[in-house]
Amino acid sequence: MPGITGIIRKGRFDEAVRDLRLMVKVMQHEQFYTAREYSNESLGLQMAWTGHQAAAVDCLPIISRDRNLVLIFHGENYLDQETAAEIKRSGSAWENSGLGYLLEQCGNDENKLLRRLNGWFCGILADLRRNTVTLFNDRFGMNRIYFYEGKDEFLFSSEAKSILKVRPELRRINPASLAQSLRAYCVMANKTLFEKIDLLPQAACWTFENGTLSKRRRYFDFKEWEEQPKLNANEFHSRFTEIVSVAFPRYAESKEKVAMSLTAGLDTRVIMAALGSNGRPLPCYTFGGTWGETFDISTARKVANLFSQPHESIRIDEAFFKKFGEYARRTIYITDGTHDAFGAHDLYFNQVARQIAPIRLTGKFGSEVVRIRRMIPWADFNHGLLRPEFKTIFDNAASLSQVTETKDILTRAITEEIPWYEYGRVMIEQSQVVLRTPYMDNDLVKLMFQSPMELRAGGNLQAIYVKEKNPALAEILTNLSKSGNHSRLVSSLIYYWFWSLFKAEYIYLFATPHWATRVDHWLRGLKLERLLAGRQKFEAYRIWMTIYLGDFIRETLLNPRAQYTQFFEKEVAEKMVERHLAGTHNYLNEINKLLTVELACSTLLGDQN
Repeated sequence: MPGITGIIRKGRFDEAVRDLRLMVKVMQHEQFYTAREYSNESLGLQMAWTGHQAAAVDCLPIISRDRNLVLIFHGENYLDQETAAEIKRSGSAWENSGLGYLLEQCGNDENKLLRRLNGWFCGILADLRRNTVTLFNDRFGMNRIYFYEGKDEFLFSSEAKSILKVRPELRRINPASLAQSLRAYCVMANKTLFEKIDLLPQAACWTFENGTLSKRRRYFDFKEWEEQPKLNANEFHSRFTEIVSVAFPRYAESKEKVAMSLTAGLDTRVIMAALGSNGRPLPCYTFGGTWGETFDISTARKVANLFSQPHESIRIDEAFFKKFGEYARRTIYITDGTHDAFGAHDLYFNQVARQIAPIRLTGKFGSEVVRIRRMIPWADFNHGLLRPEFKTIFDNAASLSQVTETKDILTRAITEEIPWYEYGRVMIEQSQVVLRTPYMDNDLVKLMFQSPMELRAGGNLQAIYVKEKNPALAEILTNLSKSGNHSRLVSSLIYYWFWSLFKAEYIYLFATPHWATRVDHWLRGLKLERLLAGRQKFEAYRIWMTIYLGDFIRETLLNPRAQYTQFFEKEVAEKMVERHLAGTHNYLNEINKLLTVELACSTLLGDQN
């Protein structure tokens, strides 16, 4: 994924230059990435970065007019109305991101500068007068910074593999982190899969003086937004309409081509309503599986047609299955093991999406910000698969309630659950496209803290907005029947019908009991998947394993030199693989995790190319 990497330390600068070249090389995942370097021996700073050519800001760097401040910024900054108006009044020639203008306006007040940034980002601010370097990230922690504090050195990177590349002694999986990832599907509390490598906390502003870390602080505390007075329902609805209508269109603005990743849900529909029929081309696409036309695809096509925009479906096909091993390895490698092997389709989808447009506009995290939706689960795992010493660690893994001190539901969602749980998927998507979601815009998130709880809990804010902005759009049914011109009774019946279909598909594709798996296998000739699946969900790895992926799974997990056996019982794993591939049992989750761990060990812990 595009990002930054670097070394801050005293002395041994020649060694730092050599290490830096190795660190940035492993981040060059695609030919369309750009790469640059910046070094300042007096500051003890050696850094480099990679970026999409389509990114609004490609780190630059930005240098103040007096040449005393150097800003290296990775990510995107969406100007708020106030800043945009200031720039217009000043007649500034700075680029649309406004970073140069803000650097000049804020001067030496780095806190003021960082608080005015809006988006997902990370970077370095070097003050040549004070001889200081400040490492920072966005207030949500979405643009990760991995770091390692060694003796007289500080290594940082957007990708853990950069640090592992030059410090081989760190190439060890932390068993406690692995145990937590099996239960919560992510590593929490700013820890990582790797021992001695941690994450910068969100809104970090860490200062180095003369090559030494001297101050760790945060430039923003969400208590500031939590303590805002609540608005009454009418006032809140008015402010919500105003902010969405003004802020959301900013995310579709670009010199490069932008496409909409459209679904049947309200999250993307609100974006379309906010953009309106302004004549701007916005090609739309929707992801799908190997059979049938999902509700997402058929409904998204109707939405796109309403706005006279082209729409196409991007589907899993034979090309994906033929290269699944390559896609799975790259997925684990690019994401530093934060995404699953059976998330390899996300890499495939976004590769294809880039051919449509290099910038992907999406409704990600609307449910978590505008409504109330918990993300991080606490699941059990097949204990018979765990080695005895690892089982003890697994049983003592810390849950979200044990690692968090955050009490506010919204703060926990945007600073912990989303950055920890969803990061792997976001990272693999960003490796191919510039990903944009307006639902984590500062203005919107700030407002949501003022929402009466019953409005967020009711889940009708988006449906009301769509109906007010575009009644025709509101008549197109969503998968939760939140729109559509129906009575409450009919809407409830539709909702429970779709809910029943969703549950049936979930059980058939993911949670199939062993006995039902055998029945499905015996009746394979009837192609029951065409009847029981493909309406709401398309991820059919339980079935794909037996038809397409068996050779790769056997080669990977039955390999005598497999490394996952340091945590899992090999004989048990082998029986699970053979039984699942024979169609007599369903071990979807277990095989997914075994593959993920094995590919993490083989791609990240050995000698990297």
